[in-house]
Amino acid sequence: MTGTTHPDVPSGITVRRWGAGNGDGLVIDVDTHGGPSVHGIGVEPPPDASRANGPTWAYVIEDDGVTLIDPGHLGSIDFLADGLNVFGMKPSDVDRMVVTHGHWDHDGGVAEFADASGAEFWAHELWAAYSPYSYGQLLRADKSLLRIEMTRIGERMRDTGPRTYGGSVTKPTGNGKPGGGRDNYEAMRSAMKLDRGLVDGFKHGAIEYLHTPGHWPDEMTIKLGNLIFTGDHVLPEITPHPSMAYSHPTDLSASLPDRYKNPRDVWGLMAYLKSLHRVCQLGKGLTVMPAHRLFNRNQFRMTDERRAVETIVFHLERCDALVRAIEDGYTDLELATRELFSYRPLTGSYHLMSAASETISHVELLEDTGDMVVHDVEDGDGVRLELTGSRHYRDVIGDLIPD
Repeated sequence: MTGTTHPDVPSGITVRRWGAGNGDGLVIDVDTHGGPSVHGIGVEPPPDASRANGPTWAYVIEDDGVTLIDPGHLGSIDFLADGLNVFGMKPSDVDRMVVTHGHWDHDGGVAEFADASGAEFWAHELWAAYSPYSYGQLLRADKSLLRIEMTRIGERMRDTGPRTYGGSVTKPTGNGKPGGGRDNYEAMRSAMKLDRGLVDGFKHGAIEYLHTPGHWPDEMTIKLGNLIFTGDHVLPEITPHPSMAYSHPTDLSASLPDRYKNPRDVWGLMAYLKSLHRVCQLGKGLTVMPAHRLFNRNQFRMTDERRAVETIVFHLERCDALVRAIEDGYTDLELATRELFSYRPLTGSYHLMSAASETISHVELLEDTGDMVVHDVEDGDGVRLELTGSRHYRDVIGDLIPD
Protein backbone atom coordinates (compact mmCIF):
# COMPACT_ATOMS: atom_id res chain seq x y z
CA MET A 1 0.00 0.00 0.00
CA THR A 2 1.38 3.41 -0.87
CA GLY A 3 1.81 6.17 1.67
CA THR A 4 -0.98 8.65 2.29
CA THR A 5 -0.54 12.38 2.77
CA HIS A 6 -2.79 14.51 4.94
CA PRO A 7 -2.53 18.11 6.17
CA ASP A 8 -2.51 16.96 9.80
CA VAL A 9 0.30 14.42 9.39
CA PRO A 10 3.47 15.76 11.02
CA SER A 11 6.81 15.87 9.29
CA GLY A 12 8.61 12.54 9.53
CA ILE A 13 5.41 10.44 9.57
CA THR A 14 3.85 8.69 6.59
CA VAL A 15 0.46 7.05 7.07
CA ARG A 16 0.18 3.64 5.46
CA ARG A 17 -3.36 3.06 6.71
CA TRP A 18 -5.74 5.25 8.66
CA GLY A 19 -7.53 3.76 11.65
CA ALA A 20 -9.90 4.86 14.40
CA GLY A 21 -9.85 8.30 15.99
CA ASN A 22 -7.91 6.93 18.99
CA GLY A 23 -5.29 5.26 16.78
CA ASP A 24 -6.66 1.69 16.71
CA GLY A 25 -5.52 0.07 13.46
CA LEU A 26 -3.42 3.05 12.32
CA VAL A 27 -0.21 2.00 10.53
CA ILE A 28 2.66 4.43 9.91
CA ASP A 29 6.23 4.72 8.67
CA VAL A 30 8.67 6.87 10.68
CA ASP A 31 11.46 8.77 8.93
CA THR A 32 14.90 7.99 10.39
CA HIS A 33 16.79 10.31 8.01
CA GLY A 34 18.59 7.53 6.20
CA GLY A 35 18.72 5.10 9.14
CA PRO A 36 16.89 1.78 9.53
CA SER A 37 13.26 1.50 8.43
CA VAL A 38 10.79 2.02 11.29
CA HIS A 39 7.06 1.31 11.26
CA GLY A 40 4.35 1.78 13.88
CA ILE A 41 1.12 -0.15 14.46
CA GLY A 42 -1.73 0.94 16.73
CA VAL A 43 -2.53 -2.50 18.19
CA GLU A 44 -6.13 -2.54 19.37
CA PRO A 45 -6.83 -4.03 22.82
CA PRO A 46 -9.06 -7.12 23.05
CA PRO A 47 -12.69 -6.53 24.12
CA ASP A 48 -12.13 -7.20 27.83
CA ALA A 49 -9.21 -4.78 28.27
CA SER A 50 -9.20 -1.08 29.09
CA ARG A 51 -9.56 1.28 26.16
CA ALA A 52 -8.85 4.42 28.18
CA ASN A 53 -5.46 4.99 26.54
CA GLY A 54 -6.30 3.63 23.11
CA PRO A 55 -4.07 1.06 21.45
CA THR A 56 -0.64 -0.11 22.46
CA TRP A 57 1.76 1.20 19.83
CA ALA A 58 4.01 -1.57 18.54
CA TYR A 59 7.09 -0.51 16.58
CA VAL A 60 8.99 -2.50 13.98
CA ILE A 61 12.67 -1.71 13.33
CA GLU A 62 14.46 -3.24 10.36
CA ASP A 63 18.08 -3.27 11.53
CA ASP A 64 20.23 -6.42 11.84
CA GLY A 65 17.06 -8.43 11.37
CA VAL A 66 13.60 -7.30 12.43
CA THR A 67 12.85 -6.11 15.97
CA LEU A 68 9.28 -5.71 17.26
CA ILE A 69 8.80 -3.47 20.31
CA ASP A 70 5.76 -4.20 22.55
CA PRO A 71 3.37 -6.72 20.94
CA GLY A 72 0.47 -5.54 23.10
CA HIS A 73 -2.18 -7.45 25.05
CA LEU A 74 -2.88 -11.14 25.24
CA GLY A 75 -5.65 -11.54 22.66
CA SER A 76 -4.41 -8.81 20.27
CA ILE A 77 -2.31 -10.93 17.91
CA ASP A 78 -4.78 -10.73 15.04
CA PHE A 79 -4.66 -6.92 15.16
CA LEU A 80 -0.86 -6.99 15.26
CA ALA A 81 -0.56 -9.46 12.38
CA ASP A 82 -2.99 -7.36 10.33
CA GLY A 83 -0.82 -4.30 10.88
CA LEU A 84 2.34 -6.15 9.87
CA ASN A 85 0.62 -7.19 6.67
CA VAL A 86 0.09 -3.55 5.68
CA PHE A 87 3.82 -3.10 5.09
CA GLY A 88 4.34 -6.57 3.64
CA MET A 89 5.42 -8.53 6.71
CA LYS A 90 4.11 -11.56 8.54
CA PRO A 91 4.89 -12.67 12.11
CA SER A 92 7.55 -15.12 10.94
CA ASP A 93 9.56 -12.18 9.50
CA VAL A 94 10.18 -10.88 13.04
CA ASP A 95 13.45 -12.04 14.61
CA ARG A 96 12.94 -10.72 18.13
CA MET A 97 10.29 -9.15 20.36
CA VAL A 98 11.42 -6.57 22.91
CA VAL A 99 9.06 -5.37 25.64
CA THR A 100 9.62 -2.00 27.27
CA HIS A 101 8.29 -3.30 30.59
CA GLY A 102 6.23 -6.01 32.23
CA HIS A 103 2.69 -4.68 32.08
CA TRP A 104 -0.09 -6.65 30.45
CA ASP A 105 -0.67 -4.21 27.59
CA HIS A 106 3.00 -4.54 26.61
CA ASP A 107 4.14 -8.10 27.30
CA GLY A 108 0.72 -9.76 27.29
CA GLY A 109 1.01 -10.68 23.60
CA VAL A 110 4.48 -12.23 23.89
CA ALA A 111 3.48 -15.90 24.16
CA GLU A 112 0.95 -15.77 21.32
CA PHE A 113 3.35 -13.93 19.05
CA ALA A 114 6.24 -16.26 19.91
CA ASP A 115 4.08 -19.25 18.95
CA ALA A 116 3.07 -17.60 15.67
CA SER A 117 6.48 -16.27 14.70
CA GLY A 118 9.27 -18.20 16.40
CA ALA A 119 10.75 -14.82 17.39
CA GLU A 120 13.06 -14.53 20.37
CA PHE A 121 11.83 -12.72 23.49
CA TRP A 122 14.03 -9.92 24.85
CA ALA A 123 13.40 -7.71 27.89
CA HIS A 124 15.36 -6.10 30.69
CA GLU A 125 16.81 -8.77 32.97
CA LEU A 126 14.53 -7.67 35.82
CA TRP A 127 11.55 -8.82 33.78
CA ALA A 128 12.47 -12.42 34.52
CA ALA A 129 12.95 -11.71 38.23
CA TYR A 130 9.50 -10.16 38.60
CA SER A 131 7.53 -12.32 36.14
CA PRO A 132 6.45 -14.92 38.75
CA TYR A 133 4.85 -12.22 40.94
CA SER A 134 1.46 -10.63 40.42
CA TYR A 135 0.76 -7.06 41.50
CA GLY A 136 -1.35 -8.44 44.35
CA GLN A 137 1.52 -10.62 45.58
CA LEU A 138 3.88 -7.65 45.65
CA LEU A 139 1.28 -5.58 47.50
CA ARG A 140 0.70 -8.28 50.12
CA ALA A 141 4.42 -8.92 50.60
CA ASP A 142 5.09 -5.28 51.51
CA LYS A 143 4.17 -4.62 55.14
CA SER A 144 4.71 -0.86 55.22
CA LEU A 145 2.07 1.29 56.94
CA LEU A 146 1.06 2.88 53.64
CA ARG A 147 0.66 -0.46 51.88
CA ILE A 148 -1.44 -1.83 54.73
CA GLU A 149 -3.62 1.27 54.66
CA MET A 150 -4.06 0.99 50.89
CA THR A 151 -5.33 -2.57 51.43
CA ARG A 152 -7.83 -1.25 53.98
CA ILE A 153 -9.05 1.36 51.50
CA GLY A 154 -9.61 -1.39 48.95
CA GLU A 155 -11.50 -3.51 51.45
CA ARG A 156 -13.80 -0.62 52.28
CA MET A 157 -14.62 -0.30 48.57
CA ARG A 158 -15.08 -4.02 48.02
CA ASP A 159 -18.88 -4.02 48.18
CA THR A 160 -19.47 -0.89 46.10
CA GLY A 161 -19.78 -2.71 42.77
CA PRO A 162 -17.83 -4.58 40.08
CA ARG A 163 -14.29 -3.55 39.25
CA THR A 164 -14.15 -1.33 36.22
CA TYR A 165 -11.46 -0.50 33.70
CA GLY A 166 -11.70 2.80 31.88
CA GLY A 167 -15.42 2.98 32.65
CA SER A 168 -16.24 -0.50 31.29
CA VAL A 169 -17.07 -3.48 33.48
CA THR A 170 -14.77 -6.39 32.71
CA LYS A 171 -16.45 -9.15 30.74
CA PRO A 172 -15.48 -12.29 28.83
CA THR A 173 -14.44 -11.92 25.21
CA GLY A 174 -17.15 -14.35 24.16
CA ASN A 175 -15.05 -15.84 21.34
CA GLY A 176 -13.36 -18.64 23.25
CA LYS A 177 -9.94 -17.01 22.82
CA PRO A 178 -7.78 -15.71 25.64
CA GLY A 179 -8.29 -12.00 26.10
CA GLY A 180 -6.87 -9.32 28.32
CA GLY A 181 -8.07 -10.93 31.56
CA ARG A 182 -5.62 -10.81 34.47
CA ASP A 183 -5.83 -14.54 35.23
CA ASN A 184 -4.93 -15.56 31.68
CA TYR A 185 -2.20 -12.95 31.55
CA GLU A 186 -0.56 -13.86 34.84
CA ALA A 187 -0.48 -17.57 33.95
CA MET A 188 1.13 -16.75 30.60
CA ARG A 189 3.62 -14.34 32.10
CA SER A 190 4.85 -16.72 34.80
CA ALA A 191 5.42 -19.42 32.17
CA MET A 192 7.36 -17.28 29.69
CA LYS A 193 11.14 -17.47 29.56
CA LEU A 194 13.49 -14.75 28.34
CA ASP A 195 15.79 -15.55 25.45
CA ARG A 196 17.92 -12.52 26.30
CA GLY A 197 17.92 -10.43 29.46
CA LEU A 198 19.11 -6.91 28.66
CA VAL A 199 21.14 -4.58 30.84
CA ASP A 200 21.53 -0.83 30.78
CA GLY A 201 23.55 0.38 27.80
CA PHE A 202 23.26 -2.82 25.75
CA LYS A 203 23.57 -2.12 22.02
CA HIS A 204 22.39 -4.20 19.09
CA GLY A 205 23.03 -2.74 15.67
CA ALA A 206 21.95 0.90 15.78
CA ILE A 207 19.64 0.32 18.78
CA GLU A 208 20.61 1.17 22.36
CA TYR A 209 18.68 -0.09 25.40
CA LEU A 210 18.57 2.12 28.52
CA HIS A 211 17.19 1.09 31.91
CA THR A 212 14.72 3.77 33.05
CA PRO A 213 12.82 2.34 36.05
CA GLY A 214 10.21 3.99 38.24
CA HIS A 215 6.96 3.43 36.38
CA TRP A 216 7.91 -0.25 36.66
CA PRO A 217 11.28 -1.69 37.76
CA ASP A 218 12.21 -3.27 34.42
CA GLU A 219 11.20 -0.37 32.15
CA MET A 220 13.51 0.50 29.28
CA THR A 221 13.81 3.46 26.94
CA ILE A 222 15.06 2.37 23.53
CA LYS A 223 17.12 4.81 21.46
CA LEU A 224 17.60 4.70 17.70
CA GLY A 225 19.22 7.82 16.27
CA ASN A 226 16.93 10.74 17.08
CA LEU A 227 14.02 8.44 18.04
CA ILE A 228 13.35 7.29 21.60
CA PHE A 229 10.82 4.50 22.13
CA THR A 230 9.63 5.26 25.65
CA GLY A 231 6.99 2.64 26.45
CA ASP A 232 5.02 4.20 29.30
CA HIS A 233 8.00 6.17 30.63
CA VAL A 234 7.22 9.35 28.66
CA LEU A 235 3.76 9.81 27.17
CA PRO A 236 2.04 12.68 25.35
CA GLU A 237 -1.14 14.13 26.89
CA ILE A 238 -0.98 12.14 30.14
CA THR A 239 1.52 11.60 32.94
CA PRO A 240 2.43 7.94 33.50
CA HIS A 241 1.65 6.33 36.83
CA PRO A 242 4.71 6.21 39.10
CA SER A 243 5.16 3.03 41.11
CA MET A 244 5.15 2.87 44.87
CA ALA A 245 8.37 2.09 46.73
CA TYR A 246 7.93 -1.64 47.34
CA SER A 247 10.10 -3.81 49.50
CA HIS A 248 11.28 -6.90 47.64
CA PRO A 249 9.76 -10.21 48.75
CA THR A 250 12.46 -12.17 50.58
CA ASP A 251 12.82 -14.91 47.96
CA LEU A 252 12.96 -12.32 45.15
CA SER A 253 15.58 -10.23 46.92
CA ALA A 254 17.84 -13.24 47.34
CA SER A 255 17.79 -13.89 43.58
CA LEU A 256 18.59 -10.35 42.42
CA PRO A 257 22.02 -9.18 41.24
CA ASP A 258 23.67 -6.79 43.70
CA ARG A 259 22.98 -3.79 41.46
CA TYR A 260 19.24 -4.22 42.07
CA LYS A 261 19.29 -5.11 45.78
CA ASN A 262 18.12 -1.68 46.88
CA PRO A 263 14.43 -1.55 45.89
CA ARG A 264 14.44 2.27 45.99
CA ASP A 265 16.70 2.24 42.92
CA VAL A 266 13.95 0.70 40.78
CA TRP A 267 10.68 1.38 42.60
CA GLY A 268 8.97 4.62 43.56
CA LEU A 269 8.53 8.20 42.45
CA MET A 270 12.14 9.23 43.06
CA ALA A 271 13.42 6.40 40.84
CA TYR A 272 10.96 7.51 38.18
CA LEU A 273 12.00 11.17 38.37
CA LYS A 274 15.68 10.23 38.10
CA SER A 275 14.88 8.19 34.99
CA LEU A 276 13.02 11.14 33.49
CA HIS A 277 16.06 13.28 34.19
CA ARG A 278 18.17 10.75 32.31
CA VAL A 279 15.92 11.07 29.27
CA CYS A 280 16.36 14.85 29.46
CA GLN A 281 20.12 14.30 29.19
CA LEU A 282 19.99 12.14 26.04
CA GLY A 283 20.09 15.16 23.75
CA LYS A 284 17.89 17.75 22.12
CA GLY A 285 15.56 17.32 19.18
CA LEU A 286 14.64 13.73 20.01
CA THR A 287 11.27 12.41 18.84
CA VAL A 288 9.29 10.42 21.40
CA MET A 289 7.62 7.28 20.06
CA PRO A 290 5.34 6.36 23.00
CA ALA A 291 3.36 3.21 23.67
CA HIS A 292 0.10 5.17 24.06
CA ARG A 293 -1.54 8.34 22.77
CA LEU A 294 0.72 8.79 19.74
CA PHE A 295 -2.56 9.49 17.91
CA ASN A 296 -5.68 10.48 19.80
CA ARG A 297 -8.87 12.42 19.11
CA ASN A 298 -8.04 12.35 15.39
CA GLN A 299 -4.68 14.06 15.81
CA PHE A 300 -1.06 13.02 16.07
CA ARG A 301 0.28 13.95 19.51
CA MET A 302 3.98 14.17 18.73
CA THR A 303 6.34 15.28 21.47
CA ASP A 304 10.05 15.34 22.26
CA GLU A 305 12.45 15.02 25.19
CA ARG A 306 11.01 18.20 26.73
CA ARG A 307 7.97 16.14 27.70
CA ALA A 308 10.19 14.43 30.30
CA VAL A 309 10.91 17.86 31.81
CA GLU A 310 7.20 18.69 31.87
CA THR A 311 6.52 15.41 33.70
CA ILE A 312 9.10 16.16 36.39
CA VAL A 313 7.54 19.61 36.89
CA PHE A 314 4.08 18.01 37.10
CA HIS A 315 5.18 15.79 39.99
CA LEU A 316 6.80 18.72 41.78
CA GLU A 317 3.49 20.55 41.54
CA ARG A 318 1.62 17.45 42.75
CA CYS A 319 3.87 17.32 45.82
CA ASP A 320 2.98 20.97 46.41
CA ALA A 321 -0.71 20.11 46.12
CA LEU A 322 -0.35 17.22 48.58
CA VAL A 323 1.35 19.52 51.11
CA ARG A 324 -1.52 22.02 50.76
CA ALA A 325 -4.09 19.26 51.25
CA ILE A 326 -2.46 18.14 54.47
CA GLU A 327 -2.18 21.74 55.66
CA ASP A 328 -5.93 22.01 55.06
CA GLY A 329 -6.57 19.05 57.34
CA TYR A 330 -6.72 16.11 54.93
CA THR A 331 -4.35 13.97 57.00
CA ASP A 332 -6.09 10.62 56.34
CA LEU A 333 -4.70 8.82 53.26
CA GLU A 334 -8.07 8.27 51.58
CA LEU A 335 -9.23 11.83 52.26
CA ALA A 336 -5.90 13.22 51.04
CA THR A 337 -6.25 11.11 47.89
CA ARG A 338 -9.76 12.35 47.21
CA GLU A 339 -8.65 15.95 47.72
CA LEU A 340 -5.62 15.51 45.46
CA PHE A 341 -7.82 13.97 42.73
CA SER A 342 -10.89 16.12 43.36
CA TYR A 343 -11.12 16.81 39.63
CA ARG A 344 -11.92 13.11 39.02
CA PRO A 345 -14.85 11.04 40.31
CA LEU A 346 -13.22 8.23 42.33
CA THR A 347 -16.41 6.20 42.59
CA GLY A 348 -15.08 2.77 41.56
CA SER A 349 -12.51 0.68 43.41
CA TYR A 350 -10.08 0.60 40.49
CA HIS A 351 -9.95 4.37 40.15
CA LEU A 352 -9.70 4.98 43.90
CA MET A 353 -6.95 2.41 44.37
CA SER A 354 -5.00 3.78 41.39
CA ALA A 355 -5.28 7.29 42.81
CA ALA A 356 -4.30 6.08 46.29
CA SER A 357 -1.19 4.35 44.96
CA GLU A 358 -0.11 7.55 43.20
CA THR A 359 -0.74 9.57 46.36
CA ILE A 360 1.39 7.07 48.27
CA SER A 361 4.26 7.49 45.81
CA HIS A 362 4.29 11.21 46.59
CA VAL A 363 3.96 10.65 50.35
CA GLU A 364 6.96 8.30 50.20
CA LEU A 365 9.08 10.89 48.43
CA LEU A 366 8.17 13.50 51.07
CA GLU A 367 9.07 10.97 53.77
CA ASP A 368 12.45 10.36 52.14
CA THR A 369 13.20 14.09 51.97
CA GLY A 370 12.24 14.57 55.62
CA ASP A 371 9.20 16.71 54.85
CA MET A 372 6.54 14.29 56.12
CA VAL A 373 6.04 11.62 58.74
CA VAL A 374 3.46 8.80 58.54
CA HIS A 375 1.95 7.71 61.87
CA ASP A 376 -0.06 4.62 62.66
CA VAL A 377 -3.16 5.85 64.50
CA GLU A 378 -3.73 4.59 68.03
CA ASP A 379 -6.54 2.15 67.26
CA GLY A 380 -4.46 0.52 64.52
CA ASP A 381 -7.00 1.36 61.84
CA GLY A 382 -5.48 3.90 59.48
CA VAL A 383 -2.56 6.26 59.19
CA ARG A 384 -2.08 9.97 59.78
CA LEU A 385 0.04 12.15 57.51
CA GLU A 386 2.01 14.87 59.29
CA LEU A 387 4.18 17.61 57.80
CA THR A 388 7.52 18.40 59.45
CA GLY A 389 7.59 22.02 58.28
CA SER A 390 10.51 21.68 55.84
CA ARG A 391 10.22 21.73 52.04
CA HIS A 392 13.38 19.87 51.04
CA TYR A 393 11.52 18.07 48.24
CA ARG A 394 11.46 21.29 46.22
CA ASP A 395 15.26 21.36 46.04
CA VAL A 396 15.57 17.60 45.50
CA ILE A 397 13.14 17.56 42.57
CA GLY A 398 14.27 20.97 41.35
CA ASP A 399 17.80 19.63 40.89
CA LEU A 400 16.41 17.17 38.31
CA ILE A 401 14.88 19.91 36.13
CA PRO A 402 17.35 21.03 33.44
CA ASP A 403 18.06 24.74 33.11
